[in-house]
Amino acid sequence: ELNIKNMKLEKNIDSLSNIVEVSKYINTFFSSDNLMSMINDMIIGILGVTYSTIFLIEDGELRIKASNIEEENINLTSTQLININNGDEFLINSEKPLKRNEKHKINIHSIMGSPIKLRDKFIGYIVVEHNLYKFLNNEMKVFLRSIANQIAIAIENSLLYKELEKINQRDPLLGIYNRKYFFEFLEKNVNKESDNKFAVVMIDIDDFKKVNDTYGHQFGDKILINTANVVANSIDSKDILARYGGEEFILYITDFTTEDSVFNKIEIIRHNLEKSKVSFEGQNKSVTASFGISFFPLNGADINELINKADDLLYKSKKSGKNRVLSGHIFK
Repeated sequence: ELNIKNMKLEKNIDSLSNIVEVSKYINTFFSSDNLMSMINDMIIGILGVTYSTIFLIEDGELRIKASNIEEENINLTSTQLININNGDEFLINSEKPLKRNEKHKINIHSIMGSPIKLRDKFIGYIVVEHNLYKFLNNEMKVFLRSIANQIAIAIENSLLYKELEKINQRDPLLGIYNRKYFFEFLEKNVNKESDNKFAVVMIDIDDFKKVNDTYGHQFGDKILINTANVVANSIDSKDILARYGGEEFILYITDFTTEDSVFNKIEIIRHNLEKSKVSFEGQNKSVTASFGISFFPLNGADINELINKADDLLYKSKKSGKNRVLSGHIFK
């Protein structure tokens, strides 16, 4: 009797240890894009099940996020669907096959499911299956429930992490990318060996200090916000706009046919900015900006060289009267 109790205690300790290890693992990799696949592999390894599938709700639909079954071969029984739709936990054992995987010629006799809930909100489901009758039991159900809770926590942490990451990437006033993210993006995405062309555009608001001194910093902030909005609304989804510092902006443009097309695009932005009005406490003001454009590989082999070239053209634009665009394909 004592031996049976000790065995049961050891089993409980073992189960608790597995839950703790899974929790550590999930919390270590919660920001990974492959987290669900990692968790699914752990469920298969720890429970020894034949199949495991994790579903999550996206856009109002239950979608497969990880499974060791090919997606086209995943089929749910009517009982499973009823339990899943109700968000219920379930354990089904049957001497007769509950379902069959035709591809692997395997009959399933034991099925268990646990809802994934985040603060009582149903967000997904874990379904595990085994080919042996009564292989899955109530002890395993408790373990699967713990895993479902860990997944819910990981999803919440991941959402918070992404929100924090987004905050760290953005300028708090303007909502566009900050300088740090801009350089990280270029370092990650721009291959120096690539033949793909791209352009770097430096933008500087004309006489911004004078606007600040005359109308105050709050009006200056309105000017900055308006400038960011005008530029952001005039570029493509693949282009990257960031605040370079103060009243300076930097723009990365890809996916263009000719250098002239980029020049024309920036000319439209310059014109849109010139005619836009900013209102604040009875004041209506329009500002202009100067632009410098450099091209890879025409004006430089690395990003620093290209920024220096664009900056130099911006300086010349300022010196030659402001409110104009100078391009590296014209002023080499």
